[in-house]
Amino acid sequence: MAVGLLGTLARLPAQDPAALAKTYGLAIQKVNEEHARRPGKTKEEDLAKKLPKASRAALDRLLAMKDSPQLLDALVACGEAALDLDLVEDFEKATGRLAKSSPTHAEKLGIALSKPRALLRGLGGVQPSYLEEFGAVLEAVFSGYDEVFGFEEWSKVPGKKIRVRLHVEKDESKPPHFAPQFAFHSEIDFPIQDGSSFRSPTAKGKMYFFGLCHELGHLIAMWGNNTKPHDDDHHAWADYTGYVIVEHLSKKDLPALKNMADVRWRSLAKEKERLGEAKPGLESRDGVMALLIALHESVGPKALGDAMNLLDRQNKRLRIKHVRYYTFRELREGLVAVVKEKKAKEAVVGLIPAGK
Repeated sequence: MAVGLLGTLARLPAQDPAALAKTYGLAIQKVNEEHARRPGKTKEEDLAKKLPKASRAALDRLLAMKDSPQLLDALVACGEAALDLDLVEDFEKATGRLAKSSPTHAEKLGIALSKPRALLRGLGGVQPSYLEEFGAVLEAVFSGYDEVFGFEEWSKVPGKKIRVRLHVEKDESKPPHFAPQFAFHSEIDFPIQDGSSFRSPTAKGKMYFFGLCHELGHLIAMWGNNTKPHDDDHHAWADYTGYVIVEHLSKKDLPALKNMADVRWRSLAKEKERLGEAKPGLESRDGVMALLIALHESVGPKALGDAMNLLDRQNKRLRIKHVRYYTFRELREGLVAVVKEKKAKEAVVGLIPAGK
């Protein structure tokens, strides 16, 4: 493969920025496509090593060129492609050159920060300090999910880091949301109003900490299918996991979370109070929430994580464009398989109707 790409590079006109950028981008796409077909246990940092040196040489050739409109566009394209494989070093080469040659083009790429399980990107005025603060909070939230649920896989393509796209927006009505459309990774789109310091709630009452915990719940599990999406299940599940993690982390003295105070308004205890006498069921959002809380109390959140991990290993759930979709019937089967205590197993069978 490397020889072929070297041959391609040799045949390219010396001043063809678009062709060089295409060579670089297609090589990254090929690595990602091959991994998506057979992910195994390969992690993204290992994938980056599979990119042929000849392909990265295409970026070096671009960086050696004199400024031109075509070069600026090609460097933006390479910067975007680099983030598809967590090649932050290449991304920063592109942004560093653009910052000198065309700050307007550099702003299109923004800034990036690679963490062990996530790649963060800041756009529209997000400061590096904000990205660092957000990254530290995200790592704490991942650890909270590990401790409480023990989910084994986060990205829809195993081994890939999740992406979080943070961007400053004037429109305060836009909430964070799971963006499932990307081919090779799971992404959270996270609009913010102030890119200088991460705190939650914000001065205007935005609960970004709960929002982050909630959206990670969506990454773990969607419900129903593409023709009959279960919106109540989607959001009840993400709210449930969000409340649990916010409450769990509020009991820890972690420096990264010193400015996170959402637990005063968002917690499992407060949600139980709101639900009152709502009965567990699958016919409404409150019913699903009551069902999840009942499972939480009868079998425990770790059992929920074990059941979903089992379903993943057995590949017993629908995938649509790699996104995992579950049904409560499948969750019931998974819980019955992993729960050992007779009383807890009976609780599962009693709470989740068969065949739903």
